[in-house]
Amino acid sequence: MIRRIVLALILPLAACSHVSRDVASSGDAERRATARIELAKAYFAEGSYVIALEEVNHALDVMPDRADALSLRSLALMHLGEPESAKQSMARALRAAPEDPALQNNKGWLLCETGKGAESWPYFDRALGQRRYSAPANAAMNAGTCSLRVGDRSRAAQYFQRALQSEPGLLAAHAQLARLAVEQGDDQAARRHFKQVIASGHASSQDYALALALASRLGDRDTERSIVAQWKRAFPESPQLQAYLRTEIHER
Repeated sequence: MIRRIVLALILPLAACSHVSRDVASSGDAERRATARIELAKAYFAEGSYVIALEEVNHALDVMPDRADALSLRSLALMHLGEPESAKQSMARALRAAPEDPALQNNKGWLLCETGKGAESWPYFDRALGQRRYSAPANAAMNAGTCSLRVGDRSRAAQYFQRALQSEPGLLAAHAQLARLAVEQGDDQAARRHFKQVIASGHASSQDYALALALASRLGDRDTERSIVAQWKRAFPESPQLQAYLRTEIHER
């Protein structure tokens, strides 16, 4: 009787030990996959797509159905000129996590990069429609950029405004809206957005050139002088700046 009780106690403990090992093994696999994915993201961000692909493939060796790894693999393949493989990988990612807003954004960008911009908007919109999405400005900027590529400037402006709703200080959105406003002849809107961009200290040389042309057209000499001074500090060798300075000398 005592032996049967001891066995009864040992067997459940053995089963629990087996489950614990499985859980530990699963947790270890997830940690290793996550480490590889983070490394792949870093390589991807710096443009090392081959190494990023190698790292994300290592992650998928450990966890073959991990959606974020499949999505990153798709983007790396796209940059490496393998669109069909990229589509297949993205399709697997969406099957694994169909409601993930980050994947919806990535799918939209994949379509945009493969020349199917008009098909990308529903994916960007689904990403933007999910409140749990932690980076809605990313999807809005991607959607706006894609809209510009297909020549839909009105839609692009709406998406860039949407990006500013999420991140009011987003310089890329201000810069794009400033350029669109210049095209549309809306000087006041252009001036407002360029003011944000120039004040940031992170304007591009093209931003300085456009902002300067606008200030000149509006006859705002103080703003002109301020922009030129900042432009000189940021991009002293800019051909556009040098051309402007030569013109100024000739006009004196």
